Amino acid sequence: MNRGFTLLEVVVSLLLLQVAVMGAVGTLAVASRNLAEAELLERAVLGAEGVLDSLGGVAGASGGSRVVDAGRLDWSVDTLGGVTLYATHPDGRVLFEISSAVRP
Repeated sequence: MNRGFTLLEVVVSLLLLQVAVMGAVGTLAVASRNLAEAELLERAVLGAEGVLDSLGGVAGASGGSRVVDAGRLDWSVDTLGGVTLYATHPDGRVLFEISSAVRP
């Protein structure tokens, strides 16, 4: 009786192991990109929070922009005091838009 594995069985098992490892590495790459995007979005939200907080206490506030490490924040204030804020990614994509209205 022969004991052990044939060369073909070893090659097939190594091929299957390689496919599994490549799948895991691909998943890690996607997770890393998603994490970086989430951190960028978090910094943009914190910057927007600071802008909106400062605009809330100022009568006659006007529009403006600010460069933050997450990109750029641009905001405008309408005649009733409503604010529209855009957060733009460094590559030009709009990350989010926030619009607020003034309650009577």
